[in-house]
Amino acid sequence: MNWKILSVVQLKCLRLILLLTLIWGLVLSFDDSSSIAAQTEISSNQPQVVQPPVTGLVSTLSDEVKELSADLIRWSTYWQMCWEAYPDAKEYELQTVLVEGKSPKLKRQSDRCFRLQAASNENQKSQGLLNRDLILLMHKIQLGYRVRAVLDDNRVSEWSQVMAVGATNVPEANGTNISLNS
Repeated sequence: MNWKILSVVQLKCLRLILLLTLIWGLVLSFDDSSSIAAQTEISSNQPQVVQPPVTGLVSTLSDEVKELSADLIRWSTYWQMCWEAYPDAKEYELQTVLVEGKSPKLKRQSDRCFRLQAASNENQKSQGLLNRDLILLMHKIQLGYRVRAVLDDNRVSEWSQVMAVGATNVPEANGTNISLNS
């Protein structure tokens, strides 16, 4: 199989998906009832929301590369979001935010960091992290997370700002952390 032709086809398909995603996002931004900012939270037992929101959000990327053979590698890029401790927080809730709106399902955790595989591929070693930036760009446009603190007496903090998956807000020496796993 001709790997060069296959990689060109993959890149063109990813570009088409990115273009369609951008168009879909623009269409949704004109409909206030569908926009992320206009969505309202509905719950039968809504907790009391207190000030301030969770702050100090930091998002980073790290790459892990595993050599499969002399010519092939398998790689993954992980996105991690961490935040400052919230006074008297028992746990934290994370909410997925998509172009289409906010997920009604919340993920609870006690840790102050959330890690997610944002991109991966298996390809020729000479190609490096093939299409990594394009995959991360697609996530930045489509997917984000926000966090709030869970307190006693059915109280929660306000939601933090939304952080886009794949985006970073901390300058790093070379853009990513890379670890090689042979």
